[in-house]
Amino acid sequence: MGERAVLDVDLQWERNNEDHHTDVFHEDRLIVRRGQPFVITLSRKFEGNLLQTLSKAKLTAQTGPHPSVSSGTQVSMDLNGEKQDSGWSASVSLSGKAVSLTICPAPNALIGKYILVLSESSNHKTALGKFVLLFNPWCPDDTVYMEEKEQRDEYLLSQDGLIFCGNCNNISAMAWNFGQFESGILKASLEILDQSLEHRNDPGKDCRQRNDPIYVTRVLSAMINANDDNGVLWGRWNGNYSGGVEPSKWTGSVKILRQWHDSKCKPVKFGQCWVFAAVGCTVARAFGIPCRVITNFESAHDSNGDLKIERVLTEDGPPMKDSVWNFHCWVESWMKRPDLKPGYDGWQVSDPTPQEQSEGVMRCGPVPVKAIKEGDLTCKYDAAFVYAEVNADVVTKYRTRNGILEDVLSKDQIGQNISTKSIGKDTREDVTHLYKYREGSKEERESYMNAQVCQEFDLSIEDPGDVLKGSDFVSYIRVANKSSVKKMIQLQVSSGGVLHNGLLDNSAPQSYTGEHFLSRGEVLKVPMEHLYMRYSALLGTSSQLLVSVLLTDESTMARMMEKRTITLQDPKLNIQIVGQPRVGKESCVKLSVKNPLPENLSDCWFGVEGANLTNGQMLTQRISYVGSGKEAKTRICFTPIQSGPCKLMVTFYSKKLGYVKAYTNLNVSM
Repeated sequence: MGERAVLDVDLQWERNNEDHHTDVFHEDRLIVRRGQPFVITLSRKFEGNLLQTLSKAKLTAQTGPHPSVSSGTQVSMDLNGEKQDSGWSASVSLSGKAVSLTICPAPNALIGKYILVLSESSNHKTALGKFVLLFNPWCPDDTVYMEEKEQRDEYLLSQDGLIFCGNCNNISAMAWNFGQFESGILKASLEILDQSLEHRNDPGKDCRQRNDPIYVTRVLSAMINANDDNGVLWGRWNGNYSGGVEPSKWTGSVKILRQWHDSKCKPVKFGQCWVFAAVGCTVARAFGIPCRVITNFESAHDSNGDLKIERVLTEDGPPMKDSVWNFHCWVESWMKRPDLKPGYDGWQVSDPTPQEQSEGVMRCGPVPVKAIKEGDLTCKYDAAFVYAEVNADVVTKYRTRNGILEDVLSKDQIGQNISTKSIGKDTREDVTHLYKYREGSKEERESYMNAQVCQEFDLSIEDPGDVLKGSDFVSYIRVANKSSVKKMIQLQVSSGGVLHNGLLDNSAPQSYTGEHFLSRGEVLKVPMEHLYMRYSALLGTSSQLLVSVLLTDESTMARMMEKRTITLQDPKLNIQIVGQPRVGKESCVKLSVKNPLPENLSDCWFGVEGANLTNGQMLTQRISYVGSGKEAKTRICFTPIQSGPCKLMVTFYSKKLGYVKAYTNLNVSM
């Protein structure tokens, strides 16, 4: 280095971050987006004409562990304002007594952590400072460009949202704190890329592909789960969550990502599909990729790629594990697909939940939603697997005593009510039409075939309506004989708890088998009583009862099956904000809930969480117990750090009820 006076550098991070929509990160460092200029100022004492000196200098931007021009991880710029071969440009101009240095990264630049180096001569180089470069949905030349402001506000800037769950007969919304701009989340997100198998195997190759949101999204789909790498979350579905956190407890991504990063990338325990999807959405938004969580109801898991789900019944009833999930969540990310044929730009499905391997790693996507709709099963990446989740045929068989498999008619419809949060509203947007054609769809063909095959009986399970946990209720199996002759039938009815992924909970099973004569045109209604004393053992792990009916026509031995999932409703959580929340001032919320069970609740607590409200943490208040029919009350305080609209997520937990969740919308004032 030559002996010169020290160059004073002001990265102008406050102004630049505001211009680049990154001031929401609340970080005291420069964070900018590609394809958009930013300005820093330089000055040096005793320098007569700094502008003239700098006009002959070169500026270098470096990223990755071993920057080089050949790998694309180092770009050099003359300070003449001309665009370089790399697509970057830089220029200098006078700004009072200082010099302004304007830098514009290429719209296809590599994202990540950078160092700026100024070379005034071969032996005089100055490190000007560090910055983080992100994707830019505001830039028309960026492959993640999203034109509509309302869409950017929802899919990039919103730090909270809704995830839909339940079953196709009873869809509910769960609020989630994505918190992509909370402190430490961008740092954790960048570390995810550095911990990936791709980076550990070949850091240079990995870094030079970070300009591509397709590549980054595929890396994230592998790294959000911990199956093959130092990923963020372990999945668990067997009900044993010792040594970790039950997936239903989480209400946000912030604590998960901070814990992963602060523990030196030790996977967090535990997640299930909505947690994997939500964390993936958080990281994508932090990087600048517009992203949303999708829920598919009646979602198929096709493990062998034949687009069929086979369910085998026996005299003992339905199988312990169904390959049709009540719901399954994944994410969609917005980007162009220059690697594919025209027409496949826009929303791309990726799924971080570990289900099947893709190219030897537990990951899925990204694949265009349009490709799923068109049935283009060879489309990159993993189109066949996603297609099966929304379109697989369910084949139901009955195994007789001598081992013969016989067909059973069932009315399963895969891929129903595909849902995401509406833009700017707390309502559900149905996006099924983006995945499937309405006219001529599989559902239409299936219903037509069923109508042709099943002329003799009409089998259904009537909706019992809203059922509050703790209530006794009755569900009715309805059979109508539509044939012209008297029929003898056998009904095999079973009922038990079911988890969202089709796993049955046999801790409180009920069953009924009976034979019935039905005259021509006769309608039979068979009641099945569900008493709290029987299903109470399910509570805490499952809020859904699966009622299944197998009908056998004893004259022909033809069989048909019907099932219905009944959701046991949680009690209402009452939320009252005290006064007007203001930035930097303590605010409080009053919470209450009534115990609907005919027994006491134990191990109880209330918790609240919200972006820019609770610092990414769940604030809790314990309650010793709540008597039957009694009300639990508490008050929790928090301090907002940012003005504007936001959501406060509220949880009430007890050993018997499990996690009861609700939310309220706030508008924080300055």
